[in-house]
Amino acid sequence: MVRGWARATQLTLSLLAFAAACRAPLDPPPPHGAERFIAPPIYQQWWSMTSECSGASGSLGSIDWFVVPGVARFEFEGQQVAGYWSRAGNRIVMAERAMLNGTVVRHEMLHALQRTGAHERRAFLGRCAGVVICITSCLLEGGRPPVPRAALARLRPEEMALDVIVEPAQPGARAWDGHFRLTVTVRNPRRDSVVVVLPPSGDVGAPPGFSLELSASDLGIWSGDRAWDSAVTVFGPGETHRAVFDFRLSRKFDGFRAVPPGKYEVLGRFGGAPTSRKQFLLEE
Repeated sequence: MVRGWARATQLTLSLLAFAAACRAPLDPPPPHGAERFIAPPIYQQWWSMTSECSGASGSLGSIDWFVVPGVARFEFEGQQVAGYWSRAGNRIVMAERAMLNGTVVRHEMLHALQRTGAHERRAFLGRCAGVVICITSCLLEGGRPPVPRAALARLRPEEMALDVIVEPAQPGARAWDGHFRLTVTVRNPRRDSVVVVLPPSGDVGAPPGFSLELSASDLGIWSGDRAWDSAVTVFGPGETHRAVFDFRLSRKFDGFRAVPPGKYEVLGRFGGAPTSRKQFLLEE
């Protein structure tokens, strides 16, 4: 076990271990040392999530999976990437240390479902925002978000309906092969569109967006990101935005998202505003 708080921020991990390199018109040779692998059972769950948010359908079994052993990222077309999809063979290549990072895997799944390497705003920063990761080149390619009307009501994060959802309801070794997810949701309680005004970050960067705190008796994890895309602050009537945080059961904490069994308490935030605290038991 690790005492104290382990700050495993999505921002840091994403910038170090993720770059979008998803548009090879022909399958390039797999990276040196890459090996084929069979998609683990949790991939079907992630595939269904990505299909649902995108509205696209396809077969997970059609994907040709490769892994580059022992690395968090590898070079592809002059970039350091955690994974890429190529169209010709419907192939996804993942770095080993990213192959159980749900938002990264689902990013490549979204390319495969849409059969394009483009980062369309509507898919990556709209329908599947918070389900897939979209920063750096993905964010740039998505383009600037629409400017909300000046007449829209401006609300503080505390005025929104916030919640954190534990799925499955009884996580542990008997469900989803030990994987579980904690989803922070923010819903507009009004019948009109609104813009949420997030507090400043205190530096030149974007304001705080979604974050999550997971704690046990001798373990604490904080994970979160900034609101890099301002569209996350614009809500239609009754609309909900979300951020998914994937975890899995492990004998010991791996410094990121593999956690040991025990009693946990979870708290989500959006722009610093908290959800209510929830407790759950992670069983072996």
